[in-house]
Amino acid sequence: MRMHRKLALGAATLALVLSACSSGEGESASAGASQPADLPSVSIGSAAFPEAALVAEIYAQALEANGFTVDRHLELGERDAVRAAFGAGEINLAPDYLGGLASLLGAEVSSDADATHDAMITALGEEDPPQTALDYSPGTDADGFVVRQETADELSLATMSDLAGVADQLVWGLASGCPDNPLCGPGLNDVYGIDISTLDTESLTPCSAEIAEALNNSAIDVAQVCTTQAEIAGFNFVLMEDDKGLAPAQNLAPVLTQELADAGGDALAGALNAVTELLTTDELTALNLRIADQESYEDIASGWLSDNGLN
Repeated sequence: MRMHRKLALGAATLALVLSACSSGEGESASAGASQPADLPSVSIGSAAFPEAALVAEIYAQALEANGFTVDRHLELGERDAVRAAFGAGEINLAPDYLGGLASLLGAEVSSDADATHDAMITALGEEDPPQTALDYSPGTDADGFVVRQETADELSLATMSDLAGVADQLVWGLASGCPDNPLCGPGLNDVYGIDISTLDTESLTPCSAEIAEALNNSAIDVAQVCTTQAEIAGFNFVLMEDDKGLAPAQNLAPVLTQELADAGGDALAGALNAVTELLTTDELTALNLRIADQESYEDIASGWLSDNGLN
Protein backbone atom coordinates (compact mmCIF):
# COMPACT_ATOMS: atom_id res chain seq x y z
CA MET A 1 0.00 0.00 0.00
CA ARG A 2 1.47 3.35 -0.98
CA MET A 3 1.44 5.86 1.85
CA HIS A 4 1.66 9.59 1.33
CA ARG A 5 4.10 12.13 2.68
CA LYS A 6 5.84 10.02 5.31
CA LEU A 7 7.35 12.59 7.63
CA ALA A 8 9.63 11.90 10.57
CA LEU A 9 9.82 13.90 13.75
CA GLY A 10 13.10 15.76 14.01
CA ALA A 11 15.13 16.23 17.16
CA ALA A 12 13.80 19.74 17.60
CA THR A 13 10.24 18.41 17.54
CA LEU A 14 10.95 15.70 20.06
CA ALA A 15 12.36 18.29 22.45
CA LEU A 16 8.90 19.84 22.59
CA VAL A 17 7.23 16.81 24.20
CA LEU A 18 4.68 17.74 26.85
CA SER A 19 2.22 15.54 28.69
CA ALA A 20 -1.57 15.69 28.24
CA CYS A 21 -3.62 16.48 31.34
CA SER A 22 -7.35 16.73 30.62
CA SER A 23 -9.70 16.75 27.66
CA GLY A 24 -13.10 18.46 27.86
CA GLU A 25 -14.85 19.39 24.62
CA GLY A 26 -13.77 22.78 23.38
CA GLU A 27 -11.15 22.89 26.15
CA SER A 28 -7.41 22.60 25.79
CA ALA A 29 -5.96 19.60 27.56
CA SER A 30 -2.66 21.40 28.05
CA ALA A 31 -4.10 24.19 30.17
CA GLY A 32 -1.39 25.94 32.11
CA ALA A 33 1.31 25.01 29.61
CA SER A 34 2.62 27.65 27.26
CA GLN A 35 2.20 27.11 23.53
CA PRO A 36 5.52 27.36 21.64
CA ALA A 37 5.34 30.43 19.43
CA ASP A 38 6.04 28.51 16.23
CA LEU A 39 3.32 25.87 16.71
CA PRO A 40 -0.25 26.62 15.56
CA SER A 41 -3.25 25.93 17.77
CA VAL A 42 -5.36 22.95 16.77
CA SER A 43 -9.13 22.65 17.04
CA ILE A 44 -10.13 19.05 16.42
CA GLY A 45 -13.62 17.74 15.72
CA SER A 46 -15.19 14.37 15.01
CA ALA A 47 -18.38 12.77 13.82
CA ALA A 48 -20.79 11.60 16.51
CA PHE A 49 -19.90 7.94 16.72
CA PRO A 50 -17.46 6.30 19.11
CA GLU A 51 -14.66 5.23 16.78
CA ALA A 52 -14.34 8.66 15.16
CA ALA A 53 -14.42 10.39 18.54
CA LEU A 54 -11.79 8.06 19.99
CA VAL A 55 -9.42 8.48 17.03
CA ALA A 56 -9.84 12.25 17.35
CA GLU A 57 -8.95 12.01 21.04
CA ILE A 58 -5.88 9.92 20.22
CA TYR A 59 -4.79 12.51 17.65
CA ALA A 60 -5.41 15.29 20.19
CA GLN A 61 -3.30 13.68 22.91
CA ALA A 62 -0.52 12.82 20.44
CA LEU A 63 -0.35 16.45 19.35
CA GLU A 64 -0.36 17.67 22.94
CA ALA A 65 2.54 15.32 23.67
CA ASN A 66 4.40 17.17 20.93
CA GLY A 67 3.75 20.65 22.27
CA PHE A 68 0.54 21.63 20.48
CA THR A 69 -2.41 23.25 22.22
CA VAL A 70 -5.58 21.40 21.25
CA ASP A 71 -9.25 22.29 21.67
CA ARG A 72 -11.78 19.49 21.27
CA HIS A 73 -15.17 19.56 19.56
CA LEU A 74 -15.95 15.86 19.53
CA GLU A 75 -19.16 14.12 18.44
CA LEU A 76 -20.45 17.07 16.40
CA GLY A 77 -22.99 15.00 14.47
CA GLU A 78 -22.90 13.25 11.13
CA ARG A 79 -20.34 14.08 8.45
CA ASP A 80 -22.24 17.14 7.20
CA ALA A 81 -21.98 18.68 10.68
CA VAL A 82 -18.21 18.13 10.69
CA ARG A 83 -17.94 19.68 7.24
CA ALA A 84 -19.98 22.67 8.38
CA ALA A 85 -17.66 23.13 11.36
CA PHE A 86 -14.68 23.30 8.99
CA GLY A 87 -16.49 25.87 6.88
CA ALA A 88 -17.36 27.98 9.91
CA GLY A 89 -13.78 27.94 11.18
CA GLU A 90 -14.77 26.10 14.36
CA ILE A 91 -12.35 23.22 13.70
CA ASN A 92 -9.25 22.79 11.58
CA LEU A 93 -8.68 19.03 11.97
CA ALA A 94 -10.84 15.90 12.06
CA PRO A 95 -10.40 12.19 11.28
CA ASP A 96 -12.48 10.94 8.36
CA TYR A 97 -12.90 7.94 6.10
CA LEU A 98 -11.63 8.05 2.53
CA GLY A 99 -14.61 6.77 0.59
CA GLY A 100 -17.28 8.46 2.66
CA LEU A 101 -15.72 11.90 2.50
CA ALA A 102 -14.56 11.64 -1.11
CA SER A 103 -18.05 10.60 -2.18
CA LEU A 104 -19.65 13.49 -0.29
CA LEU A 105 -17.27 15.90 -2.02
CA GLY A 106 -18.20 14.53 -5.44
CA ALA A 107 -14.86 12.78 -6.03
CA GLU A 108 -14.51 9.39 -7.67
CA VAL A 109 -14.32 6.54 -5.18
CA SER A 110 -13.41 2.88 -5.48
CA SER A 111 -11.94 0.03 -3.49
CA ASP A 112 -8.47 1.37 -4.40
CA ALA A 113 -7.34 3.28 -1.31
CA ASP A 114 -4.54 5.15 -3.11
CA ALA A 115 -6.79 6.40 -5.87
CA THR A 116 -9.59 7.34 -3.47
CA HIS A 117 -7.14 9.14 -1.17
CA ASP A 118 -5.75 11.14 -4.09
CA ALA A 119 -9.23 12.01 -5.36
CA MET A 120 -10.27 13.11 -1.87
CA ILE A 121 -7.25 15.40 -1.50
CA THR A 122 -7.96 17.03 -4.86
CA ALA A 123 -11.57 17.67 -3.85
CA LEU A 124 -10.55 18.97 -0.42
CA GLY A 125 -8.31 21.54 -2.07
CA GLU A 126 -11.39 23.09 -3.64
CA GLU A 127 -13.22 23.49 -0.33
CA ASP A 128 -13.60 26.76 1.58
CA PRO A 129 -11.28 26.90 3.44
CA PRO A 130 -8.90 24.76 1.35
CA GLN A 131 -8.11 21.47 3.06
CA THR A 132 -5.89 18.44 2.63
CA ALA A 133 -5.27 15.05 4.26
CA LEU A 134 -2.24 13.22 5.59
CA ASP A 135 -1.43 9.50 5.44
CA TYR A 136 -4.26 6.99 5.57
CA SER A 137 -4.45 4.03 7.93
CA PRO A 138 -3.71 0.43 6.91
CA GLY A 139 -6.99 -0.51 8.61
CA THR A 140 -10.40 0.11 7.10
CA ASP A 141 -13.82 0.52 8.66
CA ALA A 142 -16.49 0.31 6.01
CA ASP A 143 -20.21 0.95 6.35
CA GLY A 144 -22.18 -2.26 6.56
CA PHE A 145 -25.50 -3.80 7.47
CA VAL A 146 -26.15 -6.54 10.01
CA VAL A 147 -29.08 -8.68 11.09
CA ARG A 148 -29.69 -10.96 14.04
CA GLN A 149 -28.56 -14.57 13.66
CA GLU A 150 -32.16 -15.82 13.77
CA THR A 151 -33.16 -13.45 10.98
CA ALA A 152 -30.26 -14.61 8.84
CA ASP A 153 -31.20 -18.24 9.48
CA GLU A 154 -34.93 -17.76 8.89
CA LEU A 155 -34.54 -15.82 5.65
CA SER A 156 -31.27 -17.41 4.41
CA LEU A 157 -29.40 -14.10 4.44
CA ALA A 158 -25.67 -13.88 3.82
CA THR A 159 -25.21 -11.08 1.29
CA MET A 160 -26.65 -7.66 0.54
CA SER A 161 -28.24 -9.18 -2.56
CA ASP A 162 -30.03 -11.66 -0.30
CA LEU A 163 -31.15 -8.80 1.94
CA ALA A 164 -32.46 -6.84 -1.05
CA GLY A 165 -34.91 -9.65 -1.79
CA VAL A 166 -36.62 -9.28 1.60
CA ALA A 167 -35.91 -5.61 2.33
CA ASP A 168 -39.58 -4.64 2.53
CA GLN A 169 -40.27 -7.31 5.16
CA LEU A 170 -37.85 -5.78 7.68
CA VAL A 171 -37.48 -2.67 9.84
CA TRP A 172 -34.25 -0.83 9.02
CA GLY A 173 -32.24 1.26 11.46
CA LEU A 174 -30.55 3.98 9.41
CA ALA A 175 -28.69 7.24 9.97
CA SER A 176 -30.76 10.39 9.57
CA GLY A 177 -28.43 11.41 6.74
CA CYS A 178 -28.86 8.13 4.85
CA PRO A 179 -31.35 9.45 2.23
CA ASP A 180 -28.79 12.00 0.96
CA ASN A 181 -25.60 10.00 1.55
CA PRO A 182 -24.40 8.62 -1.81
CA LEU A 183 -23.09 5.51 -0.05
CA CYS A 184 -26.34 4.85 1.81
CA GLY A 185 -29.75 5.67 0.33
CA PRO A 186 -28.77 6.43 -3.28
CA GLY A 187 -26.09 3.74 -3.28
CA LEU A 188 -28.39 1.05 -1.91
CA ASN A 189 -30.89 1.89 -4.64
CA ASP A 190 -28.36 2.08 -7.48
CA VAL A 191 -26.33 -1.00 -6.55
CA TYR A 192 -28.87 -3.31 -4.89
CA GLY A 193 -32.26 -1.92 -5.89
CA ILE A 194 -33.13 -1.18 -2.26
CA ASP A 195 -35.29 1.96 -2.19
CA ILE A 196 -35.23 3.10 1.42
CA SER A 197 -38.10 5.54 0.82
CA THR A 198 -40.41 2.52 0.56
CA LEU A 199 -39.11 0.78 3.69
CA ASP A 200 -40.11 0.83 7.34
CA THR A 201 -37.18 2.73 8.90
CA GLU A 202 -36.05 4.12 12.22
CA SER A 203 -33.59 7.01 12.46
CA LEU A 204 -30.74 5.96 14.76
CA THR A 205 -27.08 6.81 15.23
CA PRO A 206 -25.06 4.49 12.98
CA CYS A 207 -22.04 2.63 14.34
CA SER A 208 -23.33 3.14 17.90
CA ALA A 209 -24.30 1.02 20.87
CA GLU A 210 -27.79 2.51 20.49
CA ILE A 211 -28.39 0.98 17.06
CA ALA A 212 -26.83 -2.34 18.09
CA GLU A 213 -29.05 -2.57 21.16
CA ALA A 214 -32.12 -1.69 19.07
CA LEU A 215 -31.30 -4.59 16.77
CA ASN A 216 -30.56 -6.97 19.64
CA ASN A 217 -33.87 -6.02 21.30
CA SER A 218 -35.78 -6.56 18.03
CA ALA A 219 -36.85 -2.90 17.75
CA ILE A 220 -35.33 -3.06 14.26
CA ASP A 221 -34.32 -5.95 12.00
CA VAL A 222 -31.43 -4.42 10.05
CA ALA A 223 -28.81 -2.07 11.51
CA GLN A 224 -26.40 0.26 9.74
CA VAL A 225 -23.03 -0.38 11.38
CA CYS A 226 -19.31 0.09 11.00
CA THR A 227 -17.56 -3.16 10.21
CA THR A 228 -15.12 -2.82 13.14
CA GLN A 229 -17.95 -2.23 15.61
CA ALA A 230 -17.53 -4.28 18.78
CA GLU A 231 -21.21 -5.15 19.10
CA ILE A 232 -21.19 -7.23 15.91
CA ALA A 233 -19.24 -9.92 17.73
CA GLY A 234 -20.73 -9.10 21.12
CA PHE A 235 -24.31 -9.75 19.97
CA ASN A 236 -23.43 -12.41 17.38
CA PHE A 237 -24.87 -10.35 14.53
CA VAL A 238 -24.45 -11.49 10.93
CA LEU A 239 -22.69 -8.95 8.71
CA MET A 240 -24.09 -8.96 5.19
CA GLU A 241 -21.41 -9.46 2.54
CA ASP A 242 -21.18 -6.43 0.23
CA ASP A 243 -21.23 -8.74 -2.80
CA LYS A 244 -21.67 -5.96 -5.39
CA GLY A 245 -19.10 -3.58 -3.92
CA LEU A 246 -21.18 -0.65 -2.67
CA ALA A 247 -18.63 0.33 -0.01
CA PRO A 248 -15.43 1.98 -1.29
CA ALA A 249 -12.08 2.08 0.52
CA GLN A 250 -12.79 3.41 4.01
CA ASN A 251 -9.34 3.82 5.50
CA LEU A 252 -8.97 6.59 8.08
CA ALA A 253 -6.99 9.78 7.53
CA PRO A 254 -6.61 13.08 9.37
CA VAL A 255 -8.26 15.84 7.35
CA LEU A 256 -7.05 19.36 8.08
CA THR A 257 -7.06 22.85 6.69
CA GLN A 258 -4.21 23.67 4.35
CA GLU A 259 -3.40 26.58 6.64
CA LEU A 260 -2.90 24.24 9.60
CA ALA A 261 -0.90 21.77 7.51
CA ASP A 262 1.43 24.53 6.36
CA ALA A 263 1.81 26.07 9.81
CA GLY A 264 2.27 22.75 11.60
CA GLY A 265 4.75 21.37 9.10
CA ASP A 266 6.78 18.26 9.93
CA ALA A 267 5.93 18.39 13.65
CA LEU A 268 2.19 18.19 13.06
CA ALA A 269 2.31 15.68 10.20
CA GLY A 270 4.82 13.47 11.99
CA ALA A 271 2.75 13.25 15.17
CA LEU A 272 -0.45 12.45 13.28
CA ASN A 273 1.10 9.99 10.82
CA ALA A 274 2.79 8.09 13.67
CA VAL A 275 -0.68 7.38 15.06
CA THR A 276 -2.37 6.65 11.75
CA GLU A 277 0.15 4.04 10.62
CA LEU A 278 -0.71 1.89 13.66
CA LEU A 279 -4.48 1.87 13.04
CA THR A 280 -4.93 -1.56 11.50
CA THR A 281 -8.37 -3.10 11.21
CA ASP A 282 -7.61 -5.37 14.17
CA GLU A 283 -6.39 -2.39 16.21
CA LEU A 284 -9.55 -0.40 15.45
CA THR A 285 -11.70 -3.35 16.47
CA ALA A 286 -9.75 -3.76 19.72
CA LEU A 287 -10.18 -0.06 20.49
CA ASN A 288 -13.91 -0.35 19.87
CA LEU A 289 -14.09 -3.28 22.29
CA ARG A 290 -12.57 -1.04 24.97
CA ILE A 291 -15.22 1.59 24.27
CA ALA A 292 -17.86 -1.10 24.63
CA ASP A 293 -16.39 -1.89 28.05
CA GLN A 294 -17.28 1.68 29.10
CA GLU A 295 -13.73 3.03 29.21
CA SER A 296 -13.53 6.76 28.52
CA TYR A 297 -12.05 8.09 25.30
CA GLU A 298 -9.44 9.95 27.35
CA ASP A 299 -8.27 6.85 29.23
CA ILE A 300 -8.23 4.61 26.17
CA ALA A 301 -6.26 7.18 24.18
CA SER A 302 -3.74 7.80 26.94
CA GLY A 303 -3.13 4.08 27.51
CA TRP A 304 -2.89 3.29 23.81
CA LEU A 305 -0.41 6.09 23.15
CA SER A 306 1.68 4.97 26.13
CA ASP A 307 1.63 1.35 24.99
CA ASN A 308 2.89 2.48 21.59
CA GLY A 309 5.51 4.90 22.88
CA LEU A 310 3.78 7.97 21.51
CA ASN A 311 3.28 10.10 24.62
